[in-house]
Amino acid sequence: MNDLIKKTKDYLSKYKVDDVINKNSKILFILESPHTQEMKFGYPVAGSSGFEMTRFIYGADHKDSFGKVVSQIEDYEQSYRGLTRFSLLNVSSAPMQGDGLKGYNLSNADKEVIAILEKLRVNYGARNHKKKEWNEVKSILISDFKERLVKTTERVASLEYIVPCGKFAKSYLDIVKEELIESIKVVEGIPHPSFNQWRHYDSMGNLRKVIDSI
Repeated sequence: MNDLIKKTKDYLSKYKVDDVINKNSKILFILESPHTQEMKFGYPVAGSSGFEMTRFIYGADHKDSFGKVVSQIEDYEQSYRGLTRFSLLNVSSAPMQGDGLKGYNLSNADKEVIAILEKLRVNYGARNHKKKEWNEVKSILISDFKERLVKTTERVASLEYIVPCGKFAKSYLDIVKEELIESIKVVEGIPHPSFNQWRHYDSMGNLRKVIDSI
């Protein structure tokens, strides 16, 4: 096996944050990757982006992160009705930024992979890259994402909508979506929930209609 490919697989395994998949969900949100808070708590959108999602979906008076309540339904189902409707999946199961692993004792191999992931993160629009190393890491990232996504669509028969949040998630979904069941609809134009973006985009009306319909 190519050395860089092995390093990438090892990195994704070592720093993996599991997706949150509810077997009766109807909407699957696709996010970019874990960061500091996700590594701390062990579920997607545990930080400010998760708070933004909760405020949009349940109202400004709800103060928990979306990853927290969706991953712990039994503890929060009284305060947050309909949590079983939702699932969460990251394109990259491990951080794509070195800042997401502050305080970790990173090996040289980890640092090598992170350096490339950071480049891929900001160059999401290109299908292929001039540097061979970037393409090798990207191939593993896509393969891992596709495997988890396809397994989810096969496992969750009730799934009706996939919502890629942000341009990065949308670009990677475009690469693999031919593997999906045709009956699953993709909600387009939804920004990443960071920096309060969900409160200011006109396209959020499309997501509101979907949530209200299920």
